[in-house]
Amino acid sequence: MGPWGRFVDSISSRLAFFPPEPATYALRNHQDGARELYVHPLNTTDRRKVLGCEVVQLPTKKCKAGGGGETIVAAYVPYKRDTVPVILFSHGNAVDLGQMLPFYKELALQLQCNVLGYDYSGYGCSTGTPSVANTIADINACFDWLLTAKGKKAMDIVLYGQSVGSGPTIELAARTPDLGGVILHSPLMSGMRVLNPTWKRWPAWADIYPNLRLMPQVEATVLVMHGTEDEVVDFSHGQALHACAKHAAAPLWATSYNHQNLELCPQYLPHLKRFLQDLFGKDHIR
Repeated sequence: MGPWGRFVDSISSRLAFFPPEPATYALRNHQDGARELYVHPLNTTDRRKVLGCEVVQLPTKKCKAGGGGETIVAAYVPYKRDTVPVILFSHGNAVDLGQMLPFYKELALQLQCNVLGYDYSGYGCSTGTPSVANTIADINACFDWLLTAKGKKAMDIVLYGQSVGSGPTIELAARTPDLGGVILHSPLMSGMRVLNPTWKRWPAWADIYPNLRLMPQVEATVLVMHGTEDEVVDFSHGQALHACAKHAAAPLWATSYNHQNLELCPQYLPHLKRFLQDLFGKDHIR
């Protein structure tokens, strides 16, 4: 990474990433290598062990963009027995794994699939500092773990990117042609376009997560979901990404929902289930 790249990554880490401080969970490592995750409600010292998930710590590899070399925390939530479809979930901003795990468990139950969630570098109990390059190294580590430790194939994996998580999601999807699918939840066209969706030109090095430029390279079927009243990432971002997807599924435009409550839309779960049924068949997703 050159000096301009380091400068942009430094700026982006200050503008785009807001990890909860302190972390909302803690890890307990056992001598046999097993790990447990304990969450604690805000403003309390009580901790509750999270059951029904496999907790792992994954080393990230150095990447050309200058990220990697950290250890991130991930949690694998299987649906009853380990089924074929698995969602690799890249969460949004200002949350960590402790806050997201109840949602992942409900998602696995309702969609009858496995879910792997993880914390970006610098979030929760993951080491390092949040940056664009690190998020790319982070999602790579999770994807590789699914292939090696869980024996999944790329076609078994659906990438799910929420808000800022759409960045590493689309970057990985653009260079992985045989993915099972891609879900984008309140995604952004790019970092600069979040500031102003009407801007057309700026130096390429000054932008982060060039999702709009990468989207035409994604070969997998893409589902875009966006609230029409999104106050953080304008609704036009979702529309533009859907329009330039090579293989676009029917989108979910959640009327009157915003950036924080899209998943409360009554159509949210039924739409996701239909999408997964189209990808994997009703034998896997009932």
